[in-house]
Amino acid sequence: MKNVSKMLTMIILLGCGLFCQLNGTAQKSKIITGEDYSRLSVTFLLGNYEGESASQEAALAAEKIKFSDKYNNHNFKGFSLPLGQDFKTLTTTNKRSYLKDLIEKQGIGRAIVAKWFNRQENGTMNLDYVHQSGLYNATDQDVKIAATAKRGDAFLKDAGQNLVNKSYVLILVPTELKSQDDGKTRGWNSTYDVFLFKLQFTPEVIATFYNAWPYDDDDVAIKTNKIAAFDTLSFKFTDVYSKPLLSASTIETLTSNKNPKSLSQLMDELTNNMYQNTTFLLDKDLEDFRVKTKVSKISPTRAKIGKKEGLKCDQQYFIYQYKWNEKSGKAEPKRQAVVRATGKIVDNRQVATGSSPESRFYQTYGGSIKEGMILQQRLDIGFSTIAGYETGGIGGMDLNFMIRTGPFTKITALYLMIDLGFDSKEYNTSPFSADSKTEFSFFRYSIGLGKGMRLGRIIELTPYAQYGIEQISNDKLKYKATATSSEVAYKEISTSFIKAGAMLGINLTRNISILGQVNYYTPSGDISTKNEANEKAPIKDLTWTKAFDGREGMGIMAGIRFEF
Repeated sequence: MKNVSKMLTMIILLGCGLFCQLNGTAQKSKIITGEDYSRLSVTFLLGNYEGESASQEAALAAEKIKFSDKYNNHNFKGFSLPLGQDFKTLTTTNKRSYLKDLIEKQGIGRAIVAKWFNRQENGTMNLDYVHQSGLYNATDQDVKIAATAKRGDAFLKDAGQNLVNKSYVLILVPTELKSQDDGKTRGWNSTYDVFLFKLQFTPEVIATFYNAWPYDDDDVAIKTNKIAAFDTLSFKFTDVYSKPLLSASTIETLTSNKNPKSLSQLMDELTNNMYQNTTFLLDKDLEDFRVKTKVSKISPTRAKIGKKEGLKCDQQYFIYQYKWNEKSGKAEPKRQAVVRATGKIVDNRQVATGSSPESRFYQTYGGSIKEGMILQQRLDIGFSTIAGYETGGIGGMDLNFMIRTGPFTKITALYLMIDLGFDSKEYNTSPFSADSKTEFSFFRYSIGLGKGMRLGRIIELTPYAQYGIEQISNDKLKYKATATSSEVAYKEISTSFIKAGAMLGINLTRNISILGQVNYYTPSGDISTKNEANEKAPIKDLTWTKAFDGREGMGIMAGIRFEF
């Protein structure tokens, strides 16, 4: 019985290592499949410098980070990774090598393996946690296969061991932490480096690990030797990814805030922002971190992913279909469509049952979608720029910035819009010029909200409303309120306006579209002035349209949109 138990454990562990090795090799050639995504485990560490109070405070604040539901967060009790001051002087390449050696020497890999195999205080281990993780990672398809297999749930539990080779260590190292508290603003500014390492869990490593596995029926001397042997094991890491000199900040305006946060609270926010920004980059840049699954239903497009996979409203996914390549003689994935998640994201943070709930997606580009196609996460930053030319009562060059708010508001295609406009126009008469004909240069800026509505796969209609300011700045602005009053010179005049309209965009590619826009400008409020001494005052009884005849009404714009 003793030998049988050992043999089964050895087979399981070596099978796990063989799968990991084959899976790692396959990743180099097989980029898109529906079956090669597994839940990752991430151990988070924050580098800090001894003797620097801000660095030590950041390490403590890291304990309050809201970690992603997408990963198995295999974090330790403390998040601090002490570093010497000379670390700052190293090149990025040398920093990567230094950190790799450091986490190997400190036994980080051994602690991760101990977590996976549920190592107890007395040194014994079991497969309970790794089996539990396999069940949690399983998809409905896995459950259905298990239902028809003789081994049933054992199939799903064994699959959990494949997750060990998906273990990563994420290290953030602030290169600079600066506080500010001048009575008007308070907060932190930071630059930091990102490093990612992957645990090597090969068949050779597993064979060594197996020799240090203590069994219940081992005699005391053998068990003691195995427990001691495990404490000497050194697990290696692969240097996977790095990104230097990223930045984050949490600045608060005190004068407009009745309940300002303390520097300590703002440090908590800073470390959380650093983590959130970093995981976004990992999900965006690394194949292993991208969620992959199959389209489960269409009309609308649905898939069995949700909060467990970190899905958020308006996240972008590509849909692939396998097509036969005559030249290569094999089926290859081709992008068929582009979709985004709606606000209807399911909470699937439980073990799959075979009938898991589905999240919904809406199509933004491409051809017909069919059940069984592969859906893969391809994050973008949700930021668009529009450049165009406008004609009408208020015309000229127009530059628009649009930011998707879906990840925060959970409302599909709700845009925060910031608009800049430039226009030069000649007016025959104006109370701000003594000349009969004067050309004025106008600058306007506005902010508002727009709501995109899909009229087809590649067509989006976006009604919007904005509030803004239009102004003129030069040294020729002179005004006489009456014929008998003295002339006053201004360096700037301005008024507020309300702008509403709609734009219709047609995608040429997944992130480039041409669009037309119809809008209506309505100036509102008095004319505001600023003199040479920067003193501000309104001019009453004079409207913007009286000062500049016809500067209101409908405008038409044509432009092009780039989405990033």
